[in-house]
Amino acid sequence: MWISGRIVLLLLLVALVAAKTKTSAVQEDVSEYKDFKKLLRTKNNVLALYVTSAKAAAAELKVFREAAEAIRGTGTMLLVDCGQQDRKKLCKKLKVTPDRYTLKHYKDGDYHKDYDRQVSVGSIVTFMRDPSGDLPWEEDAEGDDVLHFSDAATFTKHLRKDIRPMLVMFYVPWCGFCKKMKPDYGKAATELKSQGGYLLAAMNVERQENAPVRRLFNITGFPTLIYFENGKLRFTYEGENTKDALVAFMLNPNTKPTPKPKEPEWSADTNSEIVHLTSQGFEPALKDEKSALVMFYAPWCGHCKRMKPEYEKAALEMKQQKVPGLLAALDATKEQPIAEKHKVKGYPTVKYFANGVYKFDVNVREASKIVDFMRDPREPPPPPPPEKAWEEEEDSKEVLFLNDETFSSTLKRKKHALVMFYAPWCGHCKHTKPEFTAAAIALQDDPRVAFAAIDCTKHSALCAKYNVRGYPTILYFSYLKIKLDYNGGRTSKDFIAYVNNPPSTTEHTEL
Repeated sequence: MWISGRIVLLLLLVALVAAKTKTSAVQEDVSEYKDFKKLLRTKNNVLALYVTSAKAAAAELKVFREAAEAIRGTGTMLLVDCGQQDRKKLCKKLKVTPDRYTLKHYKDGDYHKDYDRQVSVGSIVTFMRDPSGDLPWEEDAEGDDVLHFSDAATFTKHLRKDIRPMLVMFYVPWCGFCKKMKPDYGKAATELKSQGGYLLAAMNVERQENAPVRRLFNITGFPTLIYFENGKLRFTYEGENTKDALVAFMLNPNTKPTPKPKEPEWSADTNSEIVHLTSQGFEPALKDEKSALVMFYAPWCGHCKRMKPEYEKAALEMKQQKVPGLLAALDATKEQPIAEKHKVKGYPTVKYFANGVYKFDVNVREASKIVDFMRDPREPPPPPPPEKAWEEEEDSKEVLFLNDETFSSTLKRKKHALVMFYAPWCGHCKHTKPEFTAAAIALQDDPRVAFAAIDCTKHSALCAKYNVRGYPTILYFSYLKIKLDYNGGRTSKDFIAYVNNPPSTTEHTEL
């Protein structure tokens, strides 16, 4: 009994030590304004919870801490208790006077916005992954009666348990057609709910965790609507995207839905000042024109659809203002030989011709700019030469550029390794690169140390494995057995100091 009691006591002590040494995901040590500004300089995605007291905002603080754990490595969660004596001055300086609590977001070193969504773990996590994104559909009042599936697991579980007829809209947040359809879809869901027995559901398949669903149903365009019955896929919905059409379909899915009206061809518009070209008429139409702009387009192309009214407006203004020249258009999907001859690779492509001879490409899509160009058609300056890849730069030889094959084998041999996950276009990464490189050069003679880099645009799977959500993300590894988030400054001195004296290994994640 005595030995048994000692073992229980020992286990309790180990648990208490583990609890103490676990690093909180919420940062609570900022009490002065200079420290606050330093945090914003080094962190580009910060959500701050200001409270009158921890007791008064206990419920919100609990949610905040849970969300912080879920987004480790994605953003920084800061708690400021304005009721504490040493925090009052900071709250006053920031002009924050919470009524129990208030949440504010800071992006790229500056105040971004007040948090305006539900105070729930899911909502905060979604927001921190994309702070500039639209309000999630599931939080919009218009989508209250739509069943929203958060991931593949909840979706497949529902299919097993619920046999009611169900239409699922697979969408991505940035899709214009999806945004346009959402109000009708929500109204249809409300009407069908009142009749009972029918479900309209939705799933955001842009989320990484929903990629398997996208592959399973071969979803390549948005929105894609699929009808399920008795938990099994029946067919893809091909009808109109209106409330009445959706309701009629769900009430009688075996009746062939009214097909979407076919979009009229642009060339059929006889009221337009645009000259529509064909392969046969291309050269004859342009050879006597001293100045002509030709828009190569595809009927299905969204950017083309947005440019069409601007192009037509420009043609009308040119006629009214007597600006010389011709605005023409060619459907590159119908007249492929001409498009191929002029090396059209994307849509829309706008090319300038003089007396039927191609001169140069033009990047203008707004009516006013098109008219200005045609008044004085000058060749735009050549684009700047492409930036060298980081690994091609002269002074980057001491940085190890890793990939899926070399990552583990290299880091297993290094006692201290700082790894920078980056994207070539990222501004913060560009600022950090020379400092990171300088630190690598300074410690190049120490075989135990490595400064490594991963291009996440080339090695996305590796970046996803380490939950990289923003750039740059810098992680510390020791023999690939220990992983720590690097939260220090971004100068060479900061990097060197960290590697020479890393945090206690009690505050680490075992790999």
